[in-house]
Amino acid sequence: MSESDSDGTSSSSELDATGRRFNPLKALYSAKTKVPVARALLHDNVQTLEAKQTTLGGFEQPFNAVRLKQIREAAGSKKKKLDATSEIPKRRFEPSQGLVKVERPMRHRRNLFSRLEKCTEGPLGALKQWMDQRTRVRVYIRKQKGVGGHVSGIIELFDRHWNLAISDVEESWSRRKFRYSANRVAGLGEPQDCSDRLRQLGITLPTVKVCEQQNNKKYVICTRALPQLLVKGDHVVLVTPEPAVVLKKEGSKE
Repeated sequence: MSESDSDGTSSSSELDATGRRFNPLKALYSAKTKVPVARALLHDNVQTLEAKQTTLGGFEQPFNAVRLKQIREAAGSKKKKLDATSEIPKRRFEPSQGLVKVERPMRHRRNLFSRLEKCTEGPLGALKQWMDQRTRVRVYIRKQKGVGGHVSGIIELFDRHWNLAISDVEESWSRRKFRYSANRVAGLGEPQDCSDRLRQLGITLPTVKVCEQQNNKKYVICTRALPQLLVKGDHVVLVTPEPAVVLKKEGSKE
Protein backbone atom coordinates (compact mmCIF):
# COMPACT_ATOMS: atom_id res chain seq x y z
CA MET A 1 0.00 0.00 0.00
CA SER A 2 1.51 3.32 -1.03
CA GLU A 3 2.04 6.32 1.24
CA SER A 4 -0.49 8.43 -0.69
CA ASP A 5 -3.19 5.84 -0.03
CA SER A 6 -2.35 5.72 3.68
CA ASP A 7 -2.43 9.53 3.87
CA GLY A 8 -5.80 9.66 2.15
CA THR A 9 -7.24 7.03 4.50
CA SER A 10 -6.01 8.86 7.60
CA SER A 11 -7.34 12.19 6.37
CA SER A 12 -10.76 10.70 5.59
CA SER A 13 -10.95 9.13 9.04
CA GLU A 14 -10.15 12.53 10.63
CA LEU A 15 -13.00 14.12 8.69
CA ASP A 16 -15.49 11.43 9.77
CA ALA A 17 -17.62 12.91 12.55
CA THR A 18 -18.62 9.46 13.79
CA GLY A 19 -15.05 8.11 13.97
CA ARG A 20 -12.62 8.08 16.86
CA ARG A 21 -9.93 9.97 14.96
CA PHE A 22 -12.25 12.90 14.14
CA ASN A 23 -10.37 16.20 14.01
CA PRO A 24 -12.86 19.11 14.34
CA LEU A 25 -10.29 21.77 13.48
CA LYS A 26 -9.36 20.03 10.25
CA ALA A 27 -13.01 19.43 9.45
CA LEU A 28 -13.75 23.16 9.71
CA TYR A 29 -11.17 24.14 7.11
CA SER A 30 -11.41 21.14 4.79
CA ALA A 31 -13.52 21.19 1.63
CA LYS A 32 -14.02 17.40 1.80
CA THR A 33 -15.95 17.46 5.09
CA LYS A 34 -19.34 15.77 4.84
CA VAL A 35 -22.17 16.40 7.28
CA PRO A 36 -23.62 13.05 8.45
CA VAL A 37 -27.14 14.45 8.82
CA ALA A 38 -28.07 17.07 6.29
CA ARG A 39 -31.02 18.36 8.28
CA ALA A 40 -29.18 18.61 11.59
CA LEU A 41 -30.23 21.57 13.73
CA LEU A 42 -27.67 24.27 14.41
CA HIS A 43 -27.04 25.39 17.99
CA ASP A 44 -25.04 28.36 19.27
CA ASN A 45 -22.79 26.24 21.47
CA VAL A 46 -22.62 22.94 23.33
CA GLN A 47 -24.02 24.48 26.51
CA THR A 48 -27.21 25.50 24.72
CA LEU A 49 -27.62 21.96 23.36
CA GLU A 50 -27.12 20.43 26.81
CA ALA A 51 -29.70 22.80 28.32
CA LYS A 52 -32.30 21.87 25.71
CA GLN A 53 -31.68 18.12 26.05
CA THR A 54 -31.84 18.38 29.85
CA THR A 55 -35.23 20.07 29.52
CA LEU A 56 -36.42 17.22 27.30
CA GLY A 57 -35.21 14.57 29.76
CA GLY A 58 -31.63 13.84 28.71
CA PHE A 59 -29.73 12.83 25.56
CA GLU A 60 -31.65 9.55 25.42
CA GLN A 61 -34.73 11.51 24.32
CA PRO A 62 -34.98 12.60 20.69
CA PHE A 63 -34.81 16.32 20.06
CA ASN A 64 -38.28 17.80 19.50
CA ALA A 65 -38.63 21.58 19.20
CA VAL A 66 -42.43 21.52 19.62
CA ARG A 67 -42.24 19.49 22.82
CA LEU A 68 -39.45 21.74 24.14
CA LYS A 69 -41.64 24.79 23.59
CA GLN A 70 -44.59 23.18 25.40
CA ILE A 71 -42.45 22.28 28.41
CA ARG A 72 -41.12 25.83 28.69
CA GLU A 73 -44.60 27.35 28.40
CA ALA A 74 -45.89 25.06 31.11
CA ALA A 75 -43.01 25.99 33.39
CA GLY A 76 -43.64 29.68 32.76
CA SER A 77 -47.35 29.43 33.59
CA LYS A 78 -46.56 27.99 37.04
CA LYS A 79 -44.74 31.18 38.06
CA LYS A 80 -46.79 33.56 40.17
CA LYS A 81 -47.63 36.77 38.41
CA LEU A 82 -48.53 39.91 40.33
CA ASP A 83 -51.74 41.67 39.41
CA ALA A 84 -51.48 45.11 37.99
CA THR A 85 -53.60 46.44 40.87
CA SER A 86 -51.58 44.74 43.60
CA GLU A 87 -49.01 46.71 45.51
CA ILE A 88 -45.36 46.19 44.81
CA PRO A 89 -43.73 44.58 47.84
CA LYS A 90 -41.41 46.87 49.70
CA ARG A 91 -38.46 45.90 51.76
CA ARG A 92 -38.92 46.75 55.41
CA PHE A 93 -35.90 48.16 57.19
CA GLU A 94 -35.21 48.38 60.87
CA PRO A 95 -34.81 51.88 62.30
CA SER A 96 -31.07 51.28 62.54
CA GLN A 97 -30.95 50.16 58.89
CA GLY A 98 -32.74 53.16 57.44
CA LEU A 99 -31.21 55.85 55.28
CA VAL A 100 -29.14 58.43 57.07
CA LYS A 101 -30.19 62.01 56.36
CA VAL A 102 -27.20 64.26 55.91
CA GLU A 103 -27.84 67.97 56.30
CA ARG A 104 -25.10 69.98 54.75
CA PRO A 105 -24.40 73.26 56.51
CA MET A 106 -24.97 76.36 54.46
CA ARG A 107 -21.79 77.66 52.97
CA HIS A 108 -20.79 80.96 54.49
CA ARG A 109 -20.24 83.37 51.68
CA ARG A 110 -18.00 86.25 52.50
CA ASN A 111 -18.80 89.65 51.06
CA LEU A 112 -17.80 93.24 51.64
CA PHE A 113 -20.18 93.77 54.59
CA SER A 114 -19.02 90.64 56.41
CA ARG A 115 -15.39 91.69 55.97
CA LEU A 116 -16.12 95.18 57.33
CA GLU A 117 -17.30 93.67 60.61
CA LYS A 118 -13.85 92.12 61.12
CA CYS A 119 -12.00 95.41 60.59
CA THR A 120 -11.45 96.36 64.22
CA GLU A 121 -7.70 96.93 64.41
CA GLY A 122 -5.03 98.81 62.50
CA PRO A 123 -5.58 101.36 59.73
CA LEU A 124 -8.68 99.58 58.45
CA GLY A 125 -10.10 99.72 61.96
CA ALA A 126 -9.67 103.51 61.96
CA LEU A 127 -11.48 103.72 58.61
CA LYS A 128 -14.29 101.59 60.03
CA GLN A 129 -14.59 103.90 63.05
CA TRP A 130 -14.73 107.04 60.89
CA MET A 131 -17.32 105.41 58.64
CA ASP A 132 -19.55 104.44 61.58
CA GLN A 133 -19.25 107.85 63.21
CA ARG A 134 -19.83 109.66 59.88
CA THR A 135 -16.61 111.60 60.40
CA ARG A 136 -15.49 113.82 57.55
CA VAL A 137 -12.06 112.72 56.29
CA ARG A 138 -9.43 114.02 53.92
CA VAL A 139 -7.87 111.63 51.38
CA TYR A 140 -4.60 112.70 49.78
CA ILE A 141 -4.33 111.57 46.14
CA ARG A 142 -1.06 110.94 44.37
CA LYS A 143 -0.15 111.76 40.78
CA GLN A 144 2.71 110.50 38.63
CA LYS A 145 5.26 112.30 40.78
CA GLY A 146 4.25 113.44 44.25
CA VAL A 147 0.86 114.35 45.71
CA GLY A 148 -1.60 115.84 43.26
CA GLY A 149 -4.32 117.01 45.64
CA HIS A 150 -6.83 115.82 48.19
CA VAL A 151 -10.47 114.79 48.47
CA SER A 152 -12.68 115.59 51.47
CA GLY A 153 -15.90 113.78 52.29
CA ILE A 154 -17.68 111.08 54.31
CA ILE A 155 -16.70 107.43 53.82
CA GLU A 156 -19.64 105.25 52.82
CA LEU A 157 -17.81 101.99 52.06
CA PHE A 158 -14.28 100.68 51.68
CA ASP A 159 -12.42 97.39 51.20
CA ARG A 160 -9.05 95.94 52.11
CA HIS A 161 -7.50 97.38 48.92
CA TRP A 162 -8.34 100.89 50.14
CA ASN A 163 -10.92 101.51 47.45
CA LEU A 164 -13.08 104.25 48.97
CA ALA A 165 -16.66 105.27 48.22
CA ILE A 166 -17.08 108.85 49.45
CA SER A 167 -20.14 111.10 49.57
CA ASP A 168 -20.52 114.90 49.88
CA VAL A 169 -17.15 115.31 48.20
CA GLU A 170 -15.03 118.40 47.80
CA GLU A 171 -12.01 117.86 45.58
CA SER A 172 -8.98 120.15 45.47
CA TRP A 173 -5.88 119.91 43.31
CA SER A 174 -3.18 122.17 41.86
CA ARG A 175 -2.15 122.64 38.22
CA ARG A 176 0.02 124.92 36.16
CA LYS A 177 -1.40 127.93 34.43
CA PHE A 178 -2.22 127.57 30.75
CA ARG A 179 0.22 130.21 29.55
CA TYR A 180 3.23 128.13 30.65
CA SER A 181 4.82 125.80 28.11
CA ALA A 182 4.62 122.78 30.46
CA ASN A 183 0.92 122.38 29.57
CA ARG A 184 1.46 122.31 25.80
CA VAL A 185 1.57 118.78 24.46
CA ALA A 186 3.16 118.27 21.03
CA GLY A 187 0.58 117.51 18.36
CA LEU A 188 -2.52 118.42 20.39
CA GLY A 189 -2.45 122.13 19.84
CA GLU A 190 -4.17 124.67 22.06
CA PRO A 191 -6.88 123.43 24.49
CA GLN A 192 -10.48 123.97 23.38
CA ASP A 193 -13.70 124.47 25.33
CA CYS A 194 -16.06 121.48 24.85
CA SER A 195 -18.88 122.71 27.12
CA ASP A 196 -21.39 123.17 24.29
CA ARG A 197 -20.75 119.67 22.91
CA LEU A 198 -21.19 118.15 26.38
CA ARG A 199 -24.51 119.96 26.84
CA GLN A 200 -25.76 118.54 23.55
CA LEU A 201 -24.90 115.05 24.80
CA GLY A 202 -26.74 115.67 28.08
CA ILE A 203 -23.56 115.57 30.17
CA THR A 204 -23.32 118.07 32.99
CA LEU A 205 -19.89 118.57 34.52
CA PRO A 206 -19.41 120.06 37.98
CA THR A 207 -18.26 123.65 38.13
CA VAL A 208 -14.52 124.03 38.76
CA LYS A 209 -13.39 127.05 40.77
CA VAL A 210 -9.86 128.31 40.11
CA CYS A 211 -8.02 130.26 42.79
CA GLU A 212 -4.59 131.82 42.29
CA GLN A 213 -1.93 131.53 44.97
CA GLN A 214 -0.29 134.68 46.23
CA ASN A 215 3.19 133.20 46.67
CA ASN A 216 3.13 130.94 43.60
CA LYS A 217 2.61 132.42 40.16
CA LYS A 218 3.01 129.19 38.19
CA TYR A 219 0.32 127.08 39.89
CA VAL A 220 -3.36 127.60 40.67
CA ILE A 221 -5.67 125.66 43.03
CA CYS A 222 -8.78 124.09 41.49
CA THR A 223 -11.76 122.96 43.57
CA ARG A 224 -15.07 121.33 42.73
CA ALA A 225 -17.98 119.76 44.65
CA LEU A 226 -19.34 116.29 43.83
CA PRO A 227 -22.23 114.31 45.36
CA GLN A 228 -20.21 111.10 45.42
CA LEU A 229 -16.87 109.76 44.24
CA LEU A 230 -15.04 106.42 44.02
CA VAL A 231 -11.33 106.59 44.75
CA LYS A 232 -9.09 103.69 43.74
CA GLY A 233 -6.76 102.35 46.37
CA ASP A 234 -3.77 102.76 44.04
CA HIS A 235 -4.15 106.54 44.22
CA VAL A 236 -4.53 106.85 48.00
CA VAL A 237 -1.50 108.27 49.82
CA LEU A 238 -2.94 109.15 53.23
CA VAL A 239 -6.34 109.26 54.96
CA THR A 240 -6.82 111.59 57.93
CA PRO A 241 -9.77 113.33 59.63
CA GLU A 242 -10.63 116.73 58.19
CA PRO A 243 -8.58 119.44 59.94
CA ALA A 244 -10.52 121.40 62.54
CA VAL A 245 -9.61 124.75 60.92
CA VAL A 246 -11.37 123.80 57.67
CA LEU A 247 -14.43 122.57 59.54
CA LYS A 248 -14.69 125.89 61.43
CA LYS A 249 -14.48 127.84 58.16
CA GLU A 250 -17.24 125.77 56.63
CA GLY A 251 -19.39 126.30 59.73
CA SER A 252 -18.89 130.05 59.63
CA LYS A 253 -19.81 130.23 55.92
CA GLU A 254 -23.11 128.47 56.63
